[in-house]
Amino acid sequence: MKKLNIQKVFWFISFLFILSCCIFYGTRFLKLYLENKKVEIKEENSLIKVIRENNAENKNFQIVNGQNYFTNNDTNNYLEYSNIMWRIIKVNSDNSITAIADNSLTSLAFGKNLNYEDSQINKWLNNFDEEYTGILENSLNEVETYLQKTSTCIDTYNEITNTPCSNTTEKYYLSLLSIADYLNIGSKDSYLNNDEFYYLSSTNDENKIWYINDDGEVSSNSGTDILGIKPVITIKANIDYVSGDGTKDNPYKIEKENNLFGAYVKLDDDIWRIYQVNETEVRLMLNNYLQVSGNNLTYNYSKKTSYYDDYSYGSIAYYLNHTFLNSLSYKDKIKEVYWPNGYYNSDNNYDYTTALNSEINSKVALMSIGNIFLNSDLTNYSTMTGSIEKGNYIYVMQSSNKIYTRNISGESNIIPTISIEKELLTKGNGTYDNPYEME
Repeated sequence: MKKLNIQKVFWFISFLFILSCCIFYGTRFLKLYLENKKVEIKEENSLIKVIRENNAENKNFQIVNGQNYFTNNDTNNYLEYSNIMWRIIKVNSDNSITAIADNSLTSLAFGKNLNYEDSQINKWLNNFDEEYTGILENSLNEVETYLQKTSTCIDTYNEITNTPCSNTTEKYYLSLLSIADYLNIGSKDSYLNNDEFYYLSSTNDENKIWYINDDGEVSSNSGTDILGIKPVITIKANIDYVSGDGTKDNPYKIEKENNLFGAYVKLDDDIWRIYQVNETEVRLMLNNYLQVSGNNLTYNYSKKTSYYDDYSYGSIAYYLNHTFLNSLSYKDKIKEVYWPNGYYNSDNNYDYTTALNSEINSKVALMSIGNIFLNSDLTNYSTMTGSIEKGNYIYVMQSSNKIYTRNISGESNIIPTISIEKELLTKGNGTYDNPYEME
């Protein structure tokens, strides 16, 4: 019988041990290398990396109260997302990016004696799986891809101070600006002061709501004033950078493909803007005042009530659905659909859903309280929302994004709205320079 060679057995076992170690640690090394390479590539193409590089010597990109803010007025911090222009406020500790809409996207009352979470504004901004909630969230492009939940300050501020917020909630994608952030950015000497009235997220012990007036001053009211809403969003960390240098003419872009909401549409020589997208249709608001022979046309709303009646001769409804409609070369493409024609008042604490859930059928209509208003340069135009049901006063958009009531017999500028099938938009990419068109 042949003797077992102990030395050879030892060498064989040692060889197997060394081989298994090489395979195990080599595999781990390769995996770690590939993961690090992947992160490196991701960071190389990330928006946050580009922002830091572009602002390495920017004195307006600075640490304020422990956070990295874009401050003051001369700041290249423009971002385009969902066909809306935003201003980047700050870079957070986790490399996420907080931004605010450059202009108000609607005008609403906060609601009397309400905190932010219970306010009508929070319902309008964020989706609560209820009808008419999340008007804006549901319109934005791939929210879960580009955005993370935004930290909302729910502290009570009894004085105007930039004391860091101690109570926050991160339940929602969209929020409003806090007093502390407004002051840290530079308050009225910053890009946040653009002659608009708009609400902040903070309240005081008297349940009054803080807001910014058209001079950039911080003030408070009971929540019943109808003021602008400038939403705040948070871009995810390491989101891909697509293009742009942060200037107004060339904002940062993060989307490889845009959505329909907010896009421009050219019909004949008229430029419209998509403010609402449904399953089969898009709703458009004219991107300028309705003009006749090169002059803005003003018209009284009605001689009867705030009910939008396109059979009532002498009303804006009649003019738009007869004279104006018949003048359009594309009138046969305009759909007859239901439009909101409700009311908005203190009886139910300015619940905007009452403006949206009462509807009329027509081809050409007007904007309503609760819609998204996309052109902040337009002013003194009538909505089709009354102060009471079938009353004598209608809400009119004024300068600085405040909304007032006006008697239905008063004349206002006109911003018509129409609806067309989505499938008709076959040309263009939706930008102002290359708007969607119909074949």
